[in-house]
Amino acid sequence: MTLTDTEKISCLRLIMSENIGPATFNDLVRYYGSAHVAIEHIDELARRGGRKKPIILASAKAAERQIHLACQNDTHLIFKNEKQYPVLLRQTPDAPPVLFARGNLAVLEKVAVSIVGTRNASGNGKALARKFATDLAKADYNIVSGMAHGIDRAAHVGALSVADKYPTTTAVLGTPIDEIYPKENQDIYEQIAENGCLLSEFPFESPLSPRNFPRRNRIIAGLSAGTLVIEAQEKSGSLITANEALSYGREVMAVPGSPVDPRSAGPNALIRDGATLVSQAEDIINALGALTTFALRDHKETQTYQPVPFDENILNDARSLLMSNLGPDVIGVDDLIRETGLDARMVNIILVELAIAGRLERHPGNRVSLMYNME
Repeated sequence: MTLTDTEKISCLRLIMSENIGPATFNDLVRYYGSAHVAIEHIDELARRGGRKKPIILASAKAAERQIHLACQNDTHLIFKNEKQYPVLLRQTPDAPPVLFARGNLAVLEKVAVSIVGTRNASGNGKALARKFATDLAKADYNIVSGMAHGIDRAAHVGALSVADKYPTTTAVLGTPIDEIYPKENQDIYEQIAENGCLLSEFPFESPLSPRNFPRRNRIIAGLSAGTLVIEAQEKSGSLITANEALSYGREVMAVPGSPVDPRSAGPNALIRDGATLVSQAEDIINALGALTTFALRDHKETQTYQPVPFDENILNDARSLLMSNLGPDVIGVDDLIRETGLDARMVNIILVELAIAGRLERHPGNRVSLMYNME
């Protein structure tokens, strides 16, 4: 599918607007059929969600600037419904509406395995990451990581070591595509731009924020048929990535380590809870099995909503029922639908209203919670 220029501008406007994250964007487009039509309803939705002030929508000029900057920086904009968008990532409920990509886009067509772990990695941990990445790259897998220090860097370096024959590594950034973080990784940033692919969901000139990196981690998990964890503390970004992979139904694998090394606590806990123990690339290839075949198929999004003129009295009753089941504790959207017995389309559009109004927080795994910080 090829989007019109008008729809591309509308997509960029929505993702750059206040209170519209990926999940809310995806629900809006499913419900209204296009970003262009959804924009026409934003103020109404925010009002229905309880917001008193108008939403600050990004202008068409701001969206056009993103396209201009992309051209200046040798960057491709890949929109979610376009053919070049990574197949597995498209299936996730919070898939980025647009990816900023630089490098060899053909890499994104390969089955991906993510390799993640601690920034403070041991020498053995980094050597293992390089070895796994090299062997998997030779087997024609796309090695995905986050271009951080430690295990991430080692994984990219391992894949790049055979890039002359197997150009196959993807770095997912927690910054706009033209910003290198950490600066010490400029060397591999440039090598990946030449021999692999750089990806970001953050528009040019976006501010750096700690919240960007958990968002980056979900893309790493979503791109990949399987995620391998090598050295990570039990509460770390790498475990967030692994949990995201589990929520997407992907394979999670880990390399065990010494019980006295805090860097082994994460992988050991994953294995205890059912992750696949691996010691070589062949174990990963075997563990992926049918997932590899699944990943190669071009799965299209089949669930679409059509605007339904729900009676306002019915909507008011539905909002009251939904609000009675929402609170500061996180709950799954599927659980809300089951508990309330409401039509899925109605639940999702009410959640969109609340999100745009700034009253709802989205969480990994298609879960939500109510916020109480309205002005």
